[in-house]
Amino acid sequence: MNTLERIGQFTVAQNRNTYHLRWTNKNTGKQESESFGRDLARAKSEAWRRMAALVSPDDLIERPNNPTFEELWHFYYREKKPNLSAGRVKRLDEAYKLYFKPALAKVPASDLPDAIRAMRDRMLAGWTGDDRNESRGARHKPLHPNTIEDVINIARATLNFLLEERIIVGPNPIPTIRVTGRTAAIDREPKGRHVSFEEIGKLIDACHFPHHLHMLLLELGSATRSGVFPEMLTDQILWDLESIDTLPVGKKQTTKYRPVIPVTGPMRWATAQAVMTAGPDKHLVHFRRQGLTGRNGTQIIHRIAKRALGDRATKVNWYSIRHTLIDWLEMRVPQKSLSMLAGHISAFDTKERRQFRQNDGSKTTLIYLKQKLVHLDPIRKALEDEWWPEIQMHCKLDLRLGDPKVNDEWFEAQKTIKM
Repeated sequence: MNTLERIGQFTVAQNRNTYHLRWTNKNTGKQESESFGRDLARAKSEAWRRMAALVSPDDLIERPNNPTFEELWHFYYREKKPNLSAGRVKRLDEAYKLYFKPALAKVPASDLPDAIRAMRDRMLAGWTGDDRNESRGARHKPLHPNTIEDVINIARATLNFLLEERIIVGPNPIPTIRVTGRTAAIDREPKGRHVSFEEIGKLIDACHFPHHLHMLLLELGSATRSGVFPEMLTDQILWDLESIDTLPVGKKQTTKYRPVIPVTGPMRWATAQAVMTAGPDKHLVHFRRQGLTGRNGTQIIHRIAKRALGDRATKVNWYSIRHTLIDWLEMRVPQKSLSMLAGHISAFDTKERRQFRQNDGSKTTLIYLKQKLVHLDPIRKALEDEWWPEIQMHCKLDLRLGDPKVNDEWFEAQKTIKM
């Protein structure tokens, strides 16, 4: 039989044109199965029904209401996944594979507090999980206490969330589990350092590929968090408002708010060039007409920094660009404007963001939308009057500040994308 999906202790399998549900009888130790003909959906539904029976207070097989962590995880994952980003889902998958499967999978709910504490102690002693893929993300150093705390809290939430939602009833909630050595954000060593205008100029001149230059110029003018531009699509550009909505269509906001940002200086022609050369996947930043990944974005800044600064490239990254611009703007624009640009507070609700992208083109609507973006005006002025001219003084590349042809390129790109 060909295994299609594992749902707790049940396996949905295919044998030629028929689907089966397989499991191990815990009384006899033997494998049992049931055929569902060609109805795959019914086979999966039955697996979930039987899983529910195992953790239900109305236990159909009179099993004590003390489900294992593995059984709890399947329900927790099913409930959480629809509301999570792709990155968060991947993180849950990795947490289960590395830590929970080897340390907690077969532990009953009543014993989870002690088991999670034991897992915490193993992590603090240097354990970095089992079955780690050494080809990507190899880890040779012990986990940071903050990372350990995050993993511990996911393990606790697996049971506590299901109890709060009354998906299961019976076990006691898992109390808070402390992790020694954790640090507050303000006490941590910064991920990157500030860069000078001279260094920014060298970074720009070190861009040997168009997509490197496009991404660097967009980051320099917006102070976005890393990972925003590699996944950005051309339909996030608000052409009539000379702005970009950094929240992808259909995505939900998280605590790291994705703002609307102004397009200023060389960002205009960089955006126009990127749109005119975009491939079928419509990624704004692309190489050979194909979009990038978040990992590609990290590699880009590291390569640019190494090429431009050599031994001084240490801790020069997207974090450096973001906080250099934020700190530079702090003494030049109102705090509310800066907070909205940095994504620290929300500027618009869901309905308003939809209006930005689906405006009817009328002058009245456009005036209304521009009024809603008035908080960006001080930032536009500071960038156009001081930021970009100062950078131009330190780089050889012509940033084309004040070039009237840039407007033609912007409108030509707008026509192209709306065709």
